[in-house]
Amino acid sequence: MGKAKKALEAFIDKIPASKLTGFSTSPGTIYSDDDFRLDMQKINNDKTHNLQIQANKQSSITSVKGLAPKTVAGPVSAKSDADAETVRTAFKNKILI
Repeated sequence: MGKAKKALEAFIDKIPASKLTGFSTSPGTIYSDDDFRLDMQKINNDKTHNLQIQANKQSSITSVKGLAPKTVAGPVSAKSDADAETVRTAFKNKILI
């Protein structure tokens, strides 16, 4: 497993549960670190939230920096009242790197 994928899995694991539920209706960054950010892109037609994890340009990991600003996990469609661990698992199942 590559360094970028390990870092992404660690990022997904450390997202606080409170950030994986009760989403805002406004697009924007929900949680971030130096390497990745969790963004809510939009509200889908079915009223779910389009969530994506994207690589950050300021990453110290060369392979992550080279992916920025691409989506590296997702998209995940989640209801505002979704269970945090369900959303976390969905991201782990949609890793793109």
